[in-house]
Amino acid sequence: MPIQLYKFHTKQSVWQRFLRCALILPLSLAWTPTALALHRIDPDVCETLPTISEFHQQALTQFELQTQGLALWRDPAQLDALLSQLIAVADDGLDPLDYHFEELAHARAHLATWGQLGRCDIKLATDAYLLALSDLHYGRARMQGTDAVWQAPQFTRPPQPAQLVTIALQGLSDLPLAFNEARPQLPRYLNLRTAYRIARDNLPSQWPEVPPGPTLEESDLSDRVMALRARLEAERYIAMPVTASPAQATDAASPSAASVAAAQRFDPQLTAAVEAFQQRHGLEVDGKVGKGTLAALNVTPAERLEQIKANLERLRWLAQDMGRDANRNLLLVDIAGARLELYEKGQLSWTGRAQVGRPTRETPELKSMITHVTVNPTWNIPRSIFLKDALPSIMRDPLYLSKRNIRVYNSTGDELDPLVVDWQNPKNLSLKQDPGPGNALGEVVIRFSNPFAVYLHDTPSSGLFNTSQRFYSSGCVRVEGAMELTRKLFASGSAEQVAQFEAAKASGLSRNVHLPKGVYVVLAYWTAEANQAGEISFRPDVYHSDGSLLAMLDN
Repeated sequence: MPIQLYKFHTKQSVWQRFLRCALILPLSLAWTPTALALHRIDPDVCETLPTISEFHQQALTQFELQTQGLALWRDPAQLDALLSQLIAVADDGLDPLDYHFEELAHARAHLATWGQLGRCDIKLATDAYLLALSDLHYGRARMQGTDAVWQAPQFTRPPQPAQLVTIALQGLSDLPLAFNEARPQLPRYLNLRTAYRIARDNLPSQWPEVPPGPTLEESDLSDRVMALRARLEAERYIAMPVTASPAQATDAASPSAASVAAAQRFDPQLTAAVEAFQQRHGLEVDGKVGKGTLAALNVTPAERLEQIKANLERLRWLAQDMGRDANRNLLLVDIAGARLELYEKGQLSWTGRAQVGRPTRETPELKSMITHVTVNPTWNIPRSIFLKDALPSIMRDPLYLSKRNIRVYNSTGDELDPLVVDWQNPKNLSLKQDPGPGNALGEVVIRFSNPFAVYLHDTPSSGLFNTSQRFYSSGCVRVEGAMELTRKLFASGSAEQVAQFEAAKASGLSRNVHLPKGVYVVLAYWTAEANQAGEISFRPDVYHSDGSLLAMLDN
């Protein structure tokens, strides 16, 4: 069904909107008089409802038990309110057609003739109500069993049908209130929802395409520069040309060689526009149009809209975690943005830059609890890094290990001389790096339970934090200002606990120190976000996750 189905003018009455929808139903969905009669009187017709999840079935059963005797959906105003709210979920990137919208709009349009809704219509309305609330509150793909994010025991609290039923019951007299109660109130979500609505309602059919070719940069002269200029004008990174007078239009029809050359030249104004585009799309800000920038320029408007929709779903998941326990601090690792945010009692208290896993060694999405830190850590080098990274370097340089204070051990834990080891057969060998300034883990490791052997840590590779796309690690999260963050994690402790931490650090020895109180940690991935004005920014989908999520949503 085309998107204009949902782009109703706000001045239209609710009745006009529904009547319009009912009248434009495709012929394949038109109901014959016999079908309409059966629809109203035969409860078996309701068995054609699609197969639903166990969670939704439980919620539906509980809701129907607690509303027995109520005249649900028989008041036209209540049905109008439901249909109006189903239209509104389009602003959340959800499809009203997934909530029996066509059938209910058709029933509402014929209500005056029928006198009252049939049993199946009432069941459809109830099903639509609960399903829409569930998808808003918990996430549509998540409720289909596609939330594959690993969770520690503290997070394995499944959605409760009773919670959804409570929202639904309390909102029966005020459906907008029920939908707003179910809808995440996380500012990050509400901002992106606004951006999605603005983008959808102003969606151009296409943007000018920039042809492929070598990197474009300032002072270049090319027809491709003209295409680049048109592309950036389309999104107002460059001011659109003022409408020409008739005389100017005549001159433009036969432009001079000088004007053509000016349009083809990559000038400082165009460089500034490219830099603004790169900044907004999470790209390296160098003012040059290389492979990555060209790919971002040639993403279509429809693809960008779908990207926003995917991230609204991700933020529905995230909202549940952000609001889990207002009395416990939470550290949020933004994987795609390579940054961290610490929330204390729900308020942002610290931010920092991170380096995360490269595409071939992704940082996993997970939810866990930070329990302790290791100061002055030794680094037990993972087998994969040993074989893929260290071993080739050892083969080239016999002193590679000694230069980095890395020791070699056999399977029984005995230290070996690296100069006499048979590196052609490293099967039973392991590597460990001593604490110190050159240690790859820096001064501190922040630890939490997970099956991926990942953690947050300090790093001596501080220069890499100055790049915009910080996908360098083998899966762990390198933290700029890791010691500052660690002290924030200990700030809630007693003076004695803080002193114990500082003493352990000063000892120079590798020691584990437990936090005064566990801190939730969420490693999450999203590729679009917006500010309060609805101005959106994107990140490259480095892990190629958007497509699979959109497929789940469209299923």
